[in-house]
Amino acid sequence: MNRNRKEAEKYKVRDKMLTSTKDFLIELIMKVIKKLTEKYIEPYIVKKIVSENTVKLELLTLLKIYPVVNVRRIVKYQE
Repeated sequence: MNRNRKEAEKYKVRDKMLTSTKDFLIELIMKVIKKLTEKYIEPYIVKKIVSENTVKLELLTLLKIYPVVNVRRIVKYQE
C-alpha cells in the first residue's frame, strides 16, 4: 500500500464540478491562445456516478466531449 496516496474524494449526484479543459483544448486553441485559456470551466452538475473513478456530467451540447469523465479531470466547485 502506498502511504503517500490520498483517499479518493467521494462525489454525490447533484454536486457541482468544474471540468478540465485539457480534454478539449484543440477546439479552444483555434479560438484563443492556449496560454490564456482557463484550466477549469463552468460548474457542471453530476448526473450519475458510473464508478468510483468516473462520473457522468450534465454538459452543454456545445461541448463536443463525452459526458462521462474521469475524476482526475474534475474539481469540486466551491461556492
